[in-house]
Amino acid sequence: MVKPANTVDLRQNNRNRIFRFIYEAEAPVSKQDVARALSLSLPTVSCNLTEMMQEGLLAYDGTKASTGGRKPRSISVVSNARFAAGISLTDNNARIIAIDLGLSELAFEEVDCTFEDSESYYSDIAAHFEQFLDRHALAREKLLGVGVTIPGVVQPETDFVEFAPTLNKKNVTLSGIKDALPYPAILINDASASGFAEWRHHGKRSNMAYLSIERGVGGAILTNGSNYSGDHFRSGEFGHMCIVPGGTQCRCGCYGCLEAYCSTSVISDRLGMTLEEFFSRLDAGSERLSGIWSDYVLHLAQGISSIHAALDCDIILGGQLAFFINKKLFLQIQEILSRMDPFGSNGSYLRLGRFASKSACIGAAMHYISNFVDNF
Repeated sequence: MVKPANTVDLRQNNRNRIFRFIYEAEAPVSKQDVARALSLSLPTVSCNLTEMMQEGLLAYDGTKASTGGRKPRSISVVSNARFAAGISLTDNNARIIAIDLGLSELAFEEVDCTFEDSESYYSDIAAHFEQFLDRHALAREKLLGVGVTIPGVVQPETDFVEFAPTLNKKNVTLSGIKDALPYPAILINDASASGFAEWRHHGKRSNMAYLSIERGVGGAILTNGSNYSGDHFRSGEFGHMCIVPGGTQCRCGCYGCLEAYCSTSVISDRLGMTLEEFFSRLDAGSERLSGIWSDYVLHLAQGISSIHAALDCDIILGGQLAFFINKKLFLQIQEILSRMDPFGSNGSYLRLGRFASKSACIGAAMHYISNFVDNF
C-alpha cells in the first residue's frame, strides 16, 4: 500500500480503512475492535466514527458483551444510506434493479421492449428508470450510479461493442443509454456482471467460472473476484464454443456452438411455449418434452464439461435457465457430468446460481457499491 503523502491523505486513508472494516465485518464491532484491528488510536477512531455517523453512513445498533465495566456499543453501516441501480438490456426486455449498501434488493421491475440502437429507445429506457425511482420512492441524491449490461463483447472504457449476436450488433459504439441517463453510468458485459454477483454470493472463491443460459449464452472467468477479460475482452464467451462440429448454425454465423443448442430460445421460441409452460409440462411427465430435455441437457453437460476440463474450477450455472432447474434436474445434470469426467469427478464442481435472470443487473449495480466502499 502506498503511504499517504500528507495529513489530508492520511485522514482520508484512515476514514476509508475504518469504513471498510465495519462494512466487511461478519459480526458487530465496537470502536475498540476497530482501533485494535487497524492499529489506530481511540481518539482517531472516535473522530472518524462521529463524522460518518453525522453523515448518516454509520449508526450504533446495540451493545456487545463485556468482560467487565461498561458494555461497548456495536456499530454498523446504515444500509439505506446509499443505493445503486442496474439495468440489464436484452433483445426483448429490460430489467431494472436497485440494491442498498448491504446488497439487499430494494426494488425490481421488468419492462417488455425490443432493443434498438436509437435515441428513442434509450430515451424510453431512461424514462422507465425515472418512473422506477418514483414508484419505489428511491431518493436520487442517494444514487451512486447505474450499471448497464448488454449481451455482447464490450470494451468498458470506450463502450465499443465488437460482437452482440442476440442484439444483431457488431462493431458499434453503444453509449446512447449512458448519454440518456443523468447519473454516473457504465456499460458492462452481462455475463461478467452476473459472474461477479454470483462470486460474491458463493463465498468469494479464489477461482470460479460462470455460465449464463438465457436467450444468449455467455460466461465469465473470475480469479479472486477479478474478471479475466482476455486480450480482447472476449474471455468467457462460452456460448460460442463448438460442441457439435458441423452442427446447427448459430446466430454468430458459425456452426455447432453451445448457444445454438442451449439458448433458452431453443425451448421457448422453437417450441412455441414459455419456459414456465415447458418446465411445468416436463415436471408433469410429458414424454415428448422429456425427450427434448434429454437431448438439450446432454449438450449443456458437454459444454459444462469442456469448461471444467479447460479451467479446473467450480462452475456456477446461472441466467434465466437456473430459475427452472429444480433439485431433480440439477442432479440429472451432475450425473451426466460425472460420466463425462475423465478424472472421476462426481459433478459436484457445478453449482446453481442464486440470482437467475436478475444476476446481470445485480452485478452491474454492485460495481458502484464496491467502488463506493473501496474509495470512500
